[in-house]
Amino acid sequence: MLAWCYQYCLLNSRVWYRHCTHLPSKVQPLLPLLLVIPVGLLDVNLLGGSHMLIDHLIALPSHSAAFASLFGLLSIYFVVRFVGSMLSYGAPVPGGIFMPILVLGAILGALLATLLIHLHLLAAGNYINLVVIGMAAYFGAIEKVPFTAICLLTEMVGTMEQILPMLIVTFIAYTVNDLLGGRPIYAALREEMFGLGQTS
Repeated sequence: MLAWCYQYCLLNSRVWYRHCTHLPSKVQPLLPLLLVIPVGLLDVNLLGGSHMLIDHLIALPSHSAAFASLFGLLSIYFVVRFVGSMLSYGAPVPGGIFMPILVLGAILGALLATLLIHLHLLAAGNYINLVVIGMAAYFGAIEKVPFTAICLLTEMVGTMEQILPMLIVTFIAYTVNDLLGGRPIYAALREEMFGLGQTS
């Protein structure tokens, strides 16, 4: 469902920007820049290509007794990266979505793993597995390329240990997004760019 939400927001982000008539189009690219400054001061891991953030997620103490603070931190990470991705893409400047999707998937995996570990439904040693599976599932659902997502993440982690759960979760995410009417994001963006599709 969150994959569908990402698609919906991304496809409508430029429409929302166009409705901001009080903000001239020449000034709109400055909005993400101005908003990223306080984010960087708050936590530098949230900036850049996100490799640092993924490394930071993997190093987080998932077995920590301070469950509420860790879960809250991960939730803030997700909201900031999600909103930042929409604001950056919607602004009339060049931008990409490949790494933001992988990072959001990693944060979702970390959130679920933290919750399951806290409920004693998952061993703390499996935390990193859920981070990887979250990346594959979110990417596979949004891009609607489950096999590509599984191959990509398997190559990235250099092991096939998680391939069966990754396969199951990615196809569930893909199917749910499909049932909700999700489209392959790059095809949808191409249609939007050339005026072949409509967004609401």
